[in-house]
Amino acid sequence: MGLKIYSSTLNLGGGLVLSIKEALQGIPADSICGLVVYGTTCVEYHQLLADIRSTVRANLGHNLPITLIPQPLLPEEGLAVEVYTLEGASITIQERNGVCYGLIGNDEESMLFFEGIPASDFSASVSSQSEEVLDKVANLLSIYGFAVDDIVRQWNFIGDIVAHRDGKQNYQEFNDARTRFYAQGAWKNGYPAATGIGASGNCIIVGGIAFKKANVENGGIYPIDNPLQIAAHIYSKRVLVDSDENAMKSTPKFERAKLIETSRGACCFVSGTAAIRGEESMDASSARLQTVKTIENIEYLVSKENLVRFGCKPYELKYAKLLVYIKHKEDYEDVRAIVEERFSHIPVIYTMADVCRSELLVEIEGILIS
Repeated sequence: MGLKIYSSTLNLGGGLVLSIKEALQGIPADSICGLVVYGTTCVEYHQLLADIRSTVRANLGHNLPITLIPQPLLPEEGLAVEVYTLEGASITIQERNGVCYGLIGNDEESMLFFEGIPASDFSASVSSQSEEVLDKVANLLSIYGFAVDDIVRQWNFIGDIVAHRDGKQNYQEFNDARTRFYAQGAWKNGYPAATGIGASGNCIIVGGIAFKKANVENGGIYPIDNPLQIAAHIYSKRVLVDSDENAMKSTPKFERAKLIETSRGACCFVSGTAAIRGEESMDASSARLQTVKTIENIEYLVSKENLVRFGCKPYELKYAKLLVYIKHKEDYEDVRAIVEERFSHIPVIYTMADVCRSELLVEIEGILIS
């Protein structure tokens, strides 16, 4: 679909401005549609984001959707930068109310992609941060005629994801806010693919992609489930965490993957995937074994057999990128060896982050294209 992802790891010895400038060099400026930066913390987050925005604007002459993810980079310090380009499409990039986003479309289909939106005050409660950010998402969608249930991919970064604040788990608090937000939609084409992953500090950051077609009855948007796993949005109460057993605990509202057919080809978003079978975590003490199980889950999920099961064409999907989240730094070498044995020619970024269950040590997400 004309999507390319340029990935580089930056040594900040020359300073942030020079490093970002180097990451953009040699890439056609008119095709760049977004930037994702990994490897920082929540300390001075908003100032660092402002500095990156200023550097990009100075080099390109305009703003870009920029997602800054507060997760330490593995195996070394510095920043990893992904530059997203989309060729053969007219992209309109704008900023409204402090949120940068891109629009692509015509009468038949349209796509809105928006940067990771951070809450304005990371010291606020998870609930209030989540509601602030999701309100901004809702407002942006409505301005351009998208509904909440047009979201096909969502990234949710949740500070100290498995920790408790005021007696409630942070991830559960976010899931409750997401459920209230999603109540605005009918979700006839399934929930988005999504990642809910830990980050440093107490932050809430949400980014995503919305996509709609004029005649969706003819196909084009497919939720992809995995028969090896119970759908997350129908998990039993038993695997949800809350200090109050009688609380109304919302399930994580996402599909295992979401495939969209565009005029430029098919794109499949693989949600953050871990070593879960049914709804149970597997191999709790071994990051190596969890990585093997996670890759098995992903490969079955995007197999031709499974795509056909959920109404898709048997696409020959190719991996455009993988992102691997590792809970403990000491597991990096074992996890990397397994990932790179299977995916030797695919750009992979490794970061250190808590996963949504305390016993899970690895999570992997990806983008595949036809």
